[in-house]
Amino acid sequence: MNPSGHLPGLPPSPGPSSAEPFVADLSEGAETGVYLALLELLDEGLLITGDEVVLDANSAACRLLGRDYRDVAGRPLADLFADGQAFLAARARLLIEGERRGRLDFALPDGGVRALEFNCAPRLRPGIHAIILSAPAVVAEYETGTPVLATPRPTAGGARAFDDAPSMSMYLTSHDPLTGLANRRMLEARFGDCAVRAAGRHGSIAIVRLDLDGFAAVNRSLGESAGDEVLRCIARRLAATAGSAALVARERSDSFIVLLPEPAHPGNADQFAETLLRAVAEPLELGGGLQRITASAGLALYPQDGRNLDTLLRNAKSALEQARRLGGNHCSVFHTRLDGPGFDSSHLERGLRHALQADELCLHFQPLVDARSGRTRAGEALLRWRHPELGLLPYRQFMGAVGDPRLLADVGDWVLATACDHATDWPPTHDGECLRLTVNVSVEQLMRGDFAARVATALRTSGLKAERLELDLDEKVLALDSPTLAATLERIAATGVRLSIDDFGRGLSSIPRLRRYPLAALKLDPELVRGVGRSEDSEAIVEAVGALAGTLGLEIYARGVEHRGQQAFLCALDCHLQQGPLFGRPLAAREFADRLLRAQ
Repeated sequence: MNPSGHLPGLPPSPGPSSAEPFVADLSEGAETGVYLALLELLDEGLLITGDEVVLDANSAACRLLGRDYRDVAGRPLADLFADGQAFLAARARLLIEGERRGRLDFALPDGGVRALEFNCAPRLRPGIHAIILSAPAVVAEYETGTPVLATPRPTAGGARAFDDAPSMSMYLTSHDPLTGLANRRMLEARFGDCAVRAAGRHGSIAIVRLDLDGFAAVNRSLGESAGDEVLRCIARRLAATAGSAALVARERSDSFIVLLPEPAHPGNADQFAETLLRAVAEPLELGGGLQRITASAGLALYPQDGRNLDTLLRNAKSALEQARRLGGNHCSVFHTRLDGPGFDSSHLERGLRHALQADELCLHFQPLVDARSGRTRAGEALLRWRHPELGLLPYRQFMGAVGDPRLLADVGDWVLATACDHATDWPPTHDGECLRLTVNVSVEQLMRGDFAARVATALRTSGLKAERLELDLDEKVLALDSPTLAATLERIAATGVRLSIDDFGRGLSSIPRLRRYPLAALKLDPELVRGVGRSEDSEAIVEAVGALAGTLGLEIYARGVEHRGQQAFLCALDCHLQQGPLFGRPLAAREFADRLLRAQ
C-alpha cells in the first residue's frame, strides 16, 4: 500500500480534503504498477517520473522525502529540490551525464536538506524513468543543513558557485556559466525526453528563439561588464516568466532559446512568446538610468514545423528574421518559406487578388518620433496580409512575388484609402498638433491613370486634410524621365500633400535629379542607419546626405534606428525625426491609436 491506502499504481480515492484528488497517469503500461507493487514491500524508495513530473511514489520514498504522498505524486519533480538551479543540476547528472548511482540533496518541507542515495533503473518505457532512493550511511549531517557533498550556492549573478572543482565541472557541462541557464547540451537532452512524450500523446512542443535588439550597442557604449549584467537580468526575467514547465537556454551572446513542452493551446503559443517579449522590454537600471531593451522572437512548433531539434531551431530562426524585418520587439511564427524550393508565386498572386475582396489585408502603423522630445509626430502605414495558411505576412514577403502592375496599383490604392480613414481617428497630441500620415507609393500607382485624382478622392472620402498626408516615393522614381509623372507630382504637391523619397542613399547617382520633383523630405535607407556606429563609410554617407538635404532645403528622416548612439549621431546632423526599434515596433491600427491616446 502507498501512503494513501491504495495499491501503488491505482488512483487514490478522495479523502477528507476538499482538494481534487491526484490521479496517477500510468497509462503508459502495466509494468509501472508492477514495479511499484514489488518495491512497496522493500525499504528503498521508488519514484516513477515522466516529463519531469512524479507519476507515483511508494511509501518508503515518501518517508525518505519527509512528505505526504499527495505532496509527491502528481507534483513537478523540481518541487523536491531546494531551488530551480539545484533541480537543473540534478537533471543534468541524470539525463545528460547518464549518472546511474550517486547522491542528491532533496529539500525537506521544513526548509532543511536531506541527502539520499539514488539508483536510476533502466527506462520502463520511452519517457518514463524509475529512481530508487535510499538513506546514506550518515544522515544526521544533512538534516542539520550541513551537506557533505559539494552543492551549488547562489551568487549575485545567474551562475552558481561551488565548493569544489569536480562539482563545478559537472555543472558547466549543462549550464551557461554567465547566466546559469541551460546550455545547448541540456536543451538537447530535454527536447529528446519531451519529444518522446509528445509523440506518444500526439502532443506539441513550442520552440522560441529570442535575440535582443541592438544589444551590441550596449557593449560598445557601456562596456562588456554592463552587457553581462544585462544578459543576467534578461535571463532571470525569461526564467521567471516562462515558468517551471519550460526550459530556458542561452545559445550565444544575446540569443536565448525557450522550450515549452505541451503548450495548452499550440495555436496560441505566440501569446506565450509575446509574454516573454513584454518581460524583456521592462525598463532596467543601466548606465545610471532606466533603459529599455527589446527582443525579437521566432516560434516553431513540433511536429508540424520539424521533428528534430535542429530543424525546429532553423525554422524558429527563419521566423525570427521575419520578426526583425517587422521592426523588432515582435514575434513571428514560422511558416513555409515563400522563396523555398517548389514554391509557385502565381498561387500567392491569385491569393492576393482574393485577399483584396475577402478583407484579409490590414494595416499596421509605426511611429515616427521627434528624437529630441520622444513625441510621436507621424505614423507610417505598413501593409500586412492575414494569410489563412501562412499567418501574418509583411508586405515585403508577398509584394515582390506579384508581377501584375495592375494588381500592385490596386493594392497600393487600397492602402492609401484605408490609411487615410484610420488617420482621421487619431487623436491630436497633447499640444494640439495633428499627426502626419505617411504612405508608401509604388511606381505602378504613379504611372497608372490619374493618380492625383485618386489621392484627392482618398482625402475627400476620409476627410483627412492634405497637409497631414505624406507620400513616400521609391528612390527609383528619380531615374524616370517622364513629363507626365512630373506633372502628376506637381498637381499633388500643389494641394498641400508632402512628397518624400524613401530609402534614400541606395543609389547616390540619383542625387542630381532631386530638383526634378517638388520634394519635401528624404528618408535615409535603414541599411545606412544601421551602419552608424559600425561602419565609417556608412557614417560618411549619412553625413553627406544630411548636408545635401540642408543645402536643398529638405527635411531628413531616419529609419531603422536601433540604439541611443545612432539617435545622438543623427540628431547632431539635424535629423530629428527618427523611426525604428528604439522608438517602437509597428502596431495594429487599434493599438497605435491607443498608444496616441495614452500619450496625450
